[in-house]
Amino acid sequence: MTRVYGEPMPVCRDKCSECGICFRICPGSDVPLLELEKHFFGSNRNPTLTDLGFYRGSYVGYAGEEIIRIKGASGGVVTALLVHALEKGIIDCAIVAGFNKEKPWLTEAKLAKSKKEIIDAAQSKYAVVPVNMLFREAVKAGCQRVGIVGLPCHIHAVRKMQYYDIPRDIAGKIKLTIGLFCASQFYFEGTRHILVEWCGVDDMEEIANLEYRGGEWPGHFVVKLHSGETITIDRHRYVYHMLMPNYKRDRCEMCIDWSSELADIAVGDYWATPTIGDSFSGTSALLVRSLTGEELIKSAVEEKVLYLEVLEPEKLCSGVGFEMKKHGAAFRLAQRQQFGWPTPNYHMKVDYTPFFREFHMAPEKK
Repeated sequence: MTRVYGEPMPVCRDKCSECGICFRICPGSDVPLLELEKHFFGSNRNPTLTDLGFYRGSYVGYAGEEIIRIKGASGGVVTALLVHALEKGIIDCAIVAGFNKEKPWLTEAKLAKSKKEIIDAAQSKYAVVPVNMLFREAVKAGCQRVGIVGLPCHIHAVRKMQYYDIPRDIAGKIKLTIGLFCASQFYFEGTRHILVEWCGVDDMEEIANLEYRGGEWPGHFVVKLHSGETITIDRHRYVYHMLMPNYKRDRCEMCIDWSSELADIAVGDYWATPTIGDSFSGTSALLVRSLTGEELIKSAVEEKVLYLEVLEPEKLCSGVGFEMKKHGAAFRLAQRQQFGWPTPNYHMKVDYTPFFREFHMAPEKK
């Protein structure tokens, strides 16, 4: 992998055989969403609430282990599920998003084979992480049951690999997909501007550690320098006043999948007032889609790895991410198609019709 303007770029390591696999499984162009949904889940989405895809259960909750909940972006659910799946032998490794050890301001994919490695990769990363690039490395390392955490686009590619069974030696070894709710991903250039313009860090080599969701919930932009200085930028300030309006990736502007509609389990922040727990330290929303996901969730709850309550799925439609993807991006996609511009093909009619929703906001920290 190489980088251009800070962005990871694909590189062919050997001579291209022109087999066509790269293009066939690429999520950038062709994603037969409903066909893949029917194949992997045995049914298509409920026509009364199509925007969330097919799901077997909707929940809100948090990790039972305190350190995992604290380390996570919200409820620590993804980390807890991966650790539980690893300890139960459902997976023998997990492909996750982390930071480069030598250049801690840059994100990179990590192959985690222990509880510690999974916990170390907790929290959101607001710069591109090409997690799918590690499948070959996982197989070469002898992994037979691979789990992956990814954004909707990552999961689209994984499902296409499994659906077409290519490459066969990789596709058959992917046993668990956890997808993240995603309003957008961002160019690293946005992070660079925050570092230089808001933090006063001109030389990236000054950075010892960077977190996009550091500190107490909901997590803030926290930069630690080798000098010992720590700089913190409020989450709402840097996300909504720098990254989101200025540095969203172009392809995200046409993506209509907010809640990782093809993952075994989809997880995201839950911003409304909590209904469970003694104190509000952040909770996660979950949409359980596959039988694999349902069995993992059942086991995690029984063993108190997770604490969950049933959540009315309609409440998930009140967040800004939902509006950005299911309405804004869907409208933008239709507009571009109208003018014959290049767009992804989801093989379905997109619907951006507005409907009344009661918006829920997280309580302020005191």
